[in-house]
Amino acid sequence: MKKTITALILSGAALSCYAGMASAADLVNISVTGRVVASPCVVDTDTASKQVDLGRAIANNLNQPGGNPIWKDFQLLLTQCPATTHSATATFSGDIDSTDPTAFKNQGTAGNSALQMTNSDHSIIYGNSSQMTVTVDNSTRQAIFPLSARIFSPSETATGGTFSAAVSVVFTYQ
Repeated sequence: MKKTITALILSGAALSCYAGMASAADLVNISVTGRVVASPCVVDTDTASKQVDLGRAIANNLNQPGGNPIWKDFQLLLTQCPATTHSATATFSGDIDSTDPTAFKNQGTAGNSALQMTNSDHSIIYGNSSQMTVTVDNSTRQAIFPLSARIFSPSETATGGTFSAAVSVVFTYQ
C-alpha cells in the first residue's frame, strides 16, 4: 500500500511539470497577406499581332530637317475590361536607335533610319520604356491607345534599303 501512494504522488508531480511546460509555450502569430485583383482586359486580336505598314519613304526627304512628315496612325485596343478597371497603361520597349535614344532601331538595311512613335496628335514621343495611360470607356469597357509612327533619319543621312522595327508592349491595369 505504501508503494502505491508513492507512485501516485510521483505521477502527480510529473503531470504538474508537463502542465507548467505547456503553459510556458510561446504564442506565435501568423500573418498572411495577399491581393485580389480584377481580371485583365482582353487584348484585341489585331492588337496582339499588330502590323503597321509605313509605306515607302524617300531617303532624300528623310535627309532634310523634320524629313518625312508622313505619319501612319494606328491604335492598340483592349476590350472586355472589368468594371473595376478604370485605366490601362502601355509600356513600350525595343532596341533603341544609336543616334536618337527616343527612337526605335531599324533592323532592316536602310542606313541611318529609325522608327519614331508618338500619340495621335504628335505631342508626345514614345521611346524605350515610355508609358502611355488611357482611361477605360465606362460604356464599352474598352481602352484605346491612339498612336502614330513614321520612318525618319535622326542624323539626316539616310540611305535606301529595307525598313523593319519591332516594339513590344506590356499592358497593366489600374
